[in-house]
Amino acid sequence: MQTKGRQTPDVDEIAKTSYKGATAEIILPEEAMIKFTLVMCIYEKENPAYFTQCLESILAQTVLPDELIIVEDGPLTVDLGNVIQNLQFPRELNIISLPENVTQGPARAEGVKAAKHDWIAIMDSDDVCRPDRFKKQLEMIENNPELELIGAQIAEFPDIPANTISVRTVPQNHTDIVSFAKKRNPFNQMTVMFKRDHAISAGNYRYFPWFEDYDLWVRMINNGSRCANHPDILVDARVGSGMYGRRRGLSYAQSEWRMQQQLFSLGSISKFEFFRNVATRIPVRLLPEKWVENLYGRYAR
Repeated sequence: MQTKGRQTPDVDEIAKTSYKGATAEIILPEEAMIKFTLVMCIYEKENPAYFTQCLESILAQTVLPDELIIVEDGPLTVDLGNVIQNLQFPRELNIISLPENVTQGPARAEGVKAAKHDWIAIMDSDDVCRPDRFKKQLEMIENNPELELIGAQIAEFPDIPANTISVRTVPQNHTDIVSFAKKRNPFNQMTVMFKRDHAISAGNYRYFPWFEDYDLWVRMINNGSRCANHPDILVDARVGSGMYGRRRGLSYAQSEWRMQQQLFSLGSISKFEFFRNVATRIPVRLLPEKWVENLYGRYAR
């Protein structure tokens, strides 16, 4: 693993210029109320245009992260490397280069361990933050100091963020989140912020294909972390044509089985709830892709 820090550009100079690929001039954001690190992972199959759009949405935030960590999950394409090379981030930027692809869980774990601030935000490299995402979440944290894990609502789009095709709504208060977690992931992971020490004490991210985020959230909740979801849509999430195909098949069904075992072993669900979840979720993963697409939004999420 190689970590590369980058000299922070002069913020006054950055403010006078446009970010390469951006459509609007950078305006210096407000100072963060709480210091936090944003962790992102990128690997060779990501789309450089989507990655650029994601970074633009971060630079357009009314409150910028104090530190941005980009984890390169294995060697990248030249185009993706150029996007990172051309990034002018006016706060601290650290690049962690992994020699080989280790998948999302272990890659994010490296970012969490390297973070310098108590609060960590997560973002996917192909999604788009709404301009006040971090400001609203930091206000939520300041007003509710007992919280250690928070998220928000998302709007899903296939091509451009304005073309919303669905909204994934998750419960807002701790009690409802704990109840919801018995059946489904109670957070939209691209909206999540959490306290670094709580994530690490719960075991951090780990290798758990397709369920690395859900796995961490239930371990943090089981470890006593207090949580909430902001009521507003704060991220526009990209849903590509292959999304439903990735959420089916034998390997996915095996990970689903392992996730249900995890919930049961933690005491998060009863034996009845375990068998109910297995009976209602795993068969869906073995259906043809078109059937999964029709059922996914309503039953399997």
